[in-house]
Amino acid sequence: MLGFKRLTAENWTDPDPVNRHFARISPIAGPVAMEGGDWAREFLAVSVADHVPEEVADLFAVARGAMLYGWFFYPLFRIGEEQLFRVLETAARIRYSELGGGAARPGFKEAIIYLLDRGVIAADQVERWEAARQLRNQTSHPSNATVTTPGSVLGTLALCAGDIDALFRSGG
Repeated sequence: MLGFKRLTAENWTDPDPVNRHFARISPIAGPVAMEGGDWAREFLAVSVADHVPEEVADLFAVARGAMLYGWFFYPLFRIGEEQLFRVLETAARIRYSELGGGAARPGFKEAIIYLLDRGVIAADQVERWEAARQLRNQTSHPSNATVTTPGSVLGTLALCAGDIDALFRSGG
């Protein structure tokens, strides 16, 4: 067992007890336990820009929402993070099509290469895009259940928001 709560009709709206182990650092009080509202503010503060296509923005909001509900069921932090890798794939494919890519449904790798060749993905960012592609593959075909920390997932959310924004910011 991974340590998260077992859902019942009685406890499904209660915070997952695993979350009591996480804190934020207050400059005055030091470590302070995180509450649901703290996580909500942190996760909801991360979004994609208005220039991102609505389809991608909606998928991003779904992934972020799953993460936020990790407060109630800890594995949702990881499920939301896994969804983010599929959102990146969708974003790359849409941008590929917008820029005239020839394949009707390009593979994620093909879209990354195409966008790199056109300068939409910067050379120093291609490693992160390739990592996202590999993580998308691993998480789409899991061999076991995994969990991750909310802070780590929040960091991934912010990085992905920036990558998606940059993808659609560039001209083309």
